[in-house]
Amino acid sequence: MIKYFIGLLALLALALDGLIYRQLKKRFTNRSWVSKLYLGQAIVLDVVIVIALTFYRRAINMPESPYALLILWVICLFFLTILPKLVYMLFSAIDSLWRGVRGRKSVVFTWIGAGAGVCVFGIMLWGATEGRSRIRVTEVEIRSDKIPASFDGYRIAQISDLHIGNYAQRNTLIQRVVQRVNALHPDLIISSGDLVNLSARELTPRYQEILSGLKAPDGVMSVFGNHDLGFYMQEDPNFTPQQSVRMLIEKQHAMGWRLLQNETVYIHRGADSISVSGVKYPRDGHHNGRDSGLGGCDLVATYRGVPDSLFNLMISHTPQNWDEIRTETPADLTVAGHVHAMQMKLPFGERGWSPARWMYDRWSGLYEEDGKTLYINDGIGYVMYPMRIGTRPEVTLFTLKSTKKSASDRSPRQ
Repeated sequence: MIKYFIGLLALLALALDGLIYRQLKKRFTNRSWVSKLYLGQAIVLDVVIVIALTFYRRAINMPESPYALLILWVICLFFLTILPKLVYMLFSAIDSLWRGVRGRKSVVFTWIGAGAGVCVFGIMLWGATEGRSRIRVTEVEIRSDKIPASFDGYRIAQISDLHIGNYAQRNTLIQRVVQRVNALHPDLIISSGDLVNLSARELTPRYQEILSGLKAPDGVMSVFGNHDLGFYMQEDPNFTPQQSVRMLIEKQHAMGWRLLQNETVYIHRGADSISVSGVKYPRDGHHNGRDSGLGGCDLVATYRGVPDSLFNLMISHTPQNWDEIRTETPADLTVAGHVHAMQMKLPFGERGWSPARWMYDRWSGLYEEDGKTLYINDGIGYVMYPMRIGTRPEVTLFTLKSTKKSASDRSPRQ
């Protein structure tokens, strides 16, 4: 798949650079150095990005190395340049069409395209700097008559998709996430998967110490995502996906986290309780654990003996199995991550627009169906390109509100 992606990007880059070079050559006939300078930088950039994408899979197997970070930033540079070029050429094509239909020269849309390209570059540059590091907190209120009165006002903080391997040791984002979560004073903290990007080795002692600082009365509960399960590791007989998973389990335990793998636990307040369930990443779907045997969501095992009368919080890394969760389990609130809104969300419509809409029925934010609720957190980290446009790193704070009537409210009036 990555080979086809590399090929398509390379062809698109070459086509755009060729068209822009031809335009510059015609426009600057007396200053040929302008077109030659553009051609030179275009060739260098196109060659570098193809090399970077070719070695991307190898690079991500060396988390936090200067080599891996350099590859990621070369990819970022490519996106910073190719999309503005594409926008420019789309507008410029209108002028070409105008000349063909009207037979008159026009450069109006070419100049508009140049301005739009500059704007796109600025937006993407912001996404590669402030956009991927400025944390936002989303507050969501969950109301249900299954929530006991003693849990009214109970606060749950969710983080997701940290992808720690994509950050250098000096990066402060994870530390700031921990500080922001603790400042919310949650009763429970949940991590909905993809703690690491490739393997457990990314969770270094420094990051273990930072994440151990997450504090809540009912602790931190987590599940595994597809990246946690070593699906993308290169073959290495000295460090297999199974070894990586065992190491990640041990490290989370050492941090004081409770990892849920197709199981349910209970939280008590006096005589009242709510249940919290966590499932493994499913074996079916676009990413699966069939080859390694590490995936496998088992809802039957997860909910064995769990009373339907208790309010239930389900932690699932992927939202793709919510239809099954919603129809076959007593889960009242399901929290997920995985999608990241593909790290691009534009403010159009009620939910915004993202290319994630092409791949997922549910891709960001709050969904309610049949009296059940799903929330998809946009995550903290990134995959492939170090950029977040319109979808800043997210911490979600859920507040439970009991709508259960008291005994006096239920008694008939005299």
